Amino acid sequence: MRIVAVSATLPNITEIAAFLDANEAHTFDESYRPVPLTLHVVGQGFLGDKSSNHFHFWSRLERDVPNIIHRFSKGRPTIIFCHSKAETERLADILATANGIGSGPVNSDIACQSRVQKMQRVLIQGIAYHHAGLELDDRRMIERAFIGGKIRALCATSTLAMGVNLPAHLVVIKGTKAWRGGNGYEDLDQASLLQMIGRAGRPGFDTSGTAVIMTDNASKARYEKLASSGLEPAKSKLLSKLVEVVNTEISQLVITSVETALNWIKGTLFFVQLNENPQAFGLQSASPQAIDSHLLQLFGETLRRLQTLGAKVLEGGHEIIPVPANNIMSQQLVTYEAMELFVGLPFDASQCQILQALTEIADIHRPVRRSEKKVLNETHKMIKYKLPGPPSKVRVQKPPEKAFVLLQAGIGQIYLEDYAMRQEMSSMVDYSSRMLVAVEEYSVRGSMHGRVAVQSLKLRRSLATSLWSAGEGALNQLVGVGQTTTASLKFNGITTFEDVLASTEGEIEKAAQRIAPFGVKLRSAVSKILQRTLKVSGEIEFTPGCSTPKAIICRLGLRKDVPLLGSGSDDRKGSAAVVTYTLIVHTDRPGGCLVYQKNVSCPGTYKVASPTEFGKITMQLVASMVGLDGEFPLQGRNRSRTSH
Repeated sequence: MRIVAVSATLPNITEIAAFLDANEAHTFDESYRPVPLTLHVVGQGFLGDKSSNHFHFWSRLERDVPNIIHRFSKGRPTIIFCHSKAETERLADILATANGIGSGPVNSDIACQSRVQKMQRVLIQGIAYHHAGLELDDRRMIERAFIGGKIRALCATSTLAMGVNLPAHLVVIKGTKAWRGGNGYEDLDQASLLQMIGRAGRPGFDTSGTAVIMTDNASKARYEKLASSGLEPAKSKLLSKLVEVVNTEISQLVITSVETALNWIKGTLFFVQLNENPQAFGLQSASPQAIDSHLLQLFGETLRRLQTLGAKVLEGGHEIIPVPANNIMSQQLVTYEAMELFVGLPFDASQCQILQALTEIADIHRPVRRSEKKVLNETHKMIKYKLPGPPSKVRVQKPPEKAFVLLQAGIGQIYLEDYAMRQEMSSMVDYSSRMLVAVEEYSVRGSMHGRVAVQSLKLRRSLATSLWSAGEGALNQLVGVGQTTTASLKFNGITTFEDVLASTEGEIEKAAQRIAPFGVKLRSAVSKILQRTLKVSGEIEFTPGCSTPKAIICRLGLRKDVPLLGSGSDDRKGSAAVVTYTLIVHTDRPGGCLVYQKNVSCPGTYKVASPTEFGKITMQLVASMVGLDGEFPLQGRNRSRTSH
């Protein structure tokens, strides 16, 4: 690498150059900006601790925005950044009725493109709002209208500054604090503020740009300093993620001892800044011995935490050996706190316990907004697992509780009107699916808890298929059978794959309110799937001449009781050639996982040495589709049985 370009707002470029071992560094000041920018900071009263003070403060900011626009916009396009979707909509209403802000009823052709009445009302006046809660078509329409000069004032959340290039002559930042749920109001980070400010000034249209930061009087001096000096120096964030980063280096065998750890950390930006200013890190001396001692202390604390996950430290740190937990934590990008939760799961953990562990992870948390509480509480009544406490008194108030409800709403196909909540639910499902891969892998490679592997795999499948069990609509997994058709079939007693084969084409079409040949196609698709499904049986092999178990034998075979109907391609969603299974054989004891085999699709026999002690062995086939699982329990004294 020969050239590295960094943000022009980065003040400590020499430290970055030292970290990259660069021979020289060049900086470019404001004179290189295509359109000169003027930044104003306006103080607006005080933000106290009481909620009444907050209300008056934010109300005053909203009332003063029209004056700011009159004062600085020169009649040119303006973007006002707000910190919640509700704020953008409320401010757009205020601006639409403010004298001299809107452009009058001239945008009826644009307004009719939106299906949202509130948006139509403000668009006609040349005002609009933009946030993640809008449907994609509405967001794109607003962006085109703003670029085309049809919108004079756009109220937007900060996502607009990060992902969409919509420059304006004037940018107004309405408040420098944002509500963060349980953490209350927090200051916006300076990098985000500069991203918003950077939208001011339109190359090719303006000879100058203007940005106005509206804040409280107590914070005014800080943002005036930002206006004159720019960002604070970039600081290494290594210490905040030291456990995760060191774990990755250990799992990759980069760090194999305390000595190699010291060599590694001396190649980081953190080490450069520690050498430059040791006092900032609590060191009294800048000597190499003092710095090495501090690094050894940091690494010792990190190692002790990783040892709780099982990492092996031999001979006083001369050798560090990773274990499955370290490798899984690195491969699946799991935080230390999350991995601690997974390692601590009991050997007989239920789906509910695993789900609760997932919702304790900080990365899945989203703030509980006041406007969401009623919907969350109503949704809680419809989900499978409930929050602890009397049902009549349970209230969703904290981020883990919100995650607990939304994940189950996703599985239960509970529709949420709020678009932002649907987005959060989708994000939680994706994140949880990745974390469940880590839980499953650790239960197989680390703890050997077979029941945890089964439950985490089934929970991950539920998140992917939006189904808890076959009784909730397994037919929805087939091409051409949507939720409405599935509900109609279920209402008429056709729920499972077996129900389809037990019904005639006419009965299916009548129940689904569909015309021929829907019944023929559905029965054919189900027949082909069931023809390829597996059944499981097993036995205990004993040592000749005594009752000591010698081996566990698991046999997989195809079902032979399904008629082959029709022909053609596979009709399962995803176009897979066959249904695949994961075979898990486990005992009822801790560490009792005996067999774990993924992508099983054909008959076969598995033989494994028998454990010395167990009360029950369970052979489980977990299918890629809900409704096709097989399970076979085997008691210690049973010699041979066959599953059905």
